[in-house]
Amino acid sequence: MKPFLLIILTTLVLSCNKTPKLDYKYGDKEQLIICANQNNALLNEALYSFEEDILKSNPSPTKTLNAAYAQYIYKGMLGTMPYTKIANEHSLAIRDQLITEGIINTTGAKSNLNYEHPAVQCIINKIETEDIKRTINALLEVNGMDPGLFSSRLRNFGREAAKSRYEATFIALDSYYQNLVGISLDSE
Repeated sequence: MKPFLLIILTTLVLSCNKTPKLDYKYGDKEQLIICANQNNALLNEALYSFEEDILKSNPSPTKTLNAAYAQYIYKGMLGTMPYTKIANEHSLAIRDQLITEGIINTTGAKSNLNYEHPAVQCIINKIETEDIKRTINALLEVNGMDPGLFSSRLRNFGREAAKSRYEATFIALDSYYQNLVGISLDSE
């Protein structure tokens, strides 16, 4: 009887210490973001969930992804979007997983995105728009990265959103998930 009790106790203790597992709603969709030795499922989940959130919040009657990006980017990159009105429980669960993975940190000054994380570095290196990639890397080199610097620069990105998936993922991480740190859906 004692070994059986020990097994049950061990199982209970180990299950209490684990972080909750993320429910991947978009696991059946095409995996567009591929970075070696990284949690690609999480990165893709973050992109798809972000795009669903901005599509739902887009007041445009056309409801296209490009229109949603066009409406979101300026205020999103400035950090002035009403995030608690856009986000949902799944977005916050993704945020929590991004924090657990070290992609998002909770001690950022200008940004909570961990630009040194290998997944973030991979995404930056795979950005298709060379001048955007070059600007990001230059700002990172001098420790001057600030998402607000891109609010006007990325305005025209809406036309390319459906094609430039690494740039879209960078926008999701740097303007959306990093701004979800410290909020809950009942905070407004």
